[in-house]
Amino acid sequence: MIMVGAVAGAKAVEGLSQNKATPYIIGGIILVGIGITYFGVIRPILCKTGIADCKSSKKIRDIMSYKGFDPNFARPEKVTLSHDRAKQLATQIYDAGSWYNDDEGAIYSALEEAGSADNLSLISRMFSAMKYGSLAEYITYYLDDADEVARVKDILESY
Repeated sequence: MIMVGAVAGAKAVEGLSQNKATPYIIGGIILVGIGITYFGVIRPILCKTGIADCKSSKKIRDIMSYKGFDPNFARPEKVTLSHDRAKQLATQIYDAGSWYNDDEGAIYSALEEAGSADNLSLISRMFSAMKYGSLAEYITYYLDDADEVARVKDILESY
């Protein structure tokens, strides 16, 4: 029985080696594998570690470095949002940026409601505490074009 399987396997390989399209099929599979590995694994790691500047826009770097996105910036005497409201706004931003609900308007309204760097810092702290990660990274990840980046930058500059 084992001999029959080995013979059948040998015949199949022999048939593939005579097919002129086989090298192209194998080459295509290799190229697709390399592409998936690079764009699915390597590039995200390079972007996350900062080795590759994946979002080279100066406006995005400005947004990322804004003091209000620092969870420890908030000065208690300057914060005007309650912790509950900051948590609601953090959840609103998280829900607005998900892959199934790309709602920039909800992000803009939450940032506008924050109204100050201290309030935004509290929202950022709540966002991080709910295990969502960095608020600045999350928001900039979901900004699809230059107009959206400019809108967020304008909101932050109005504080």
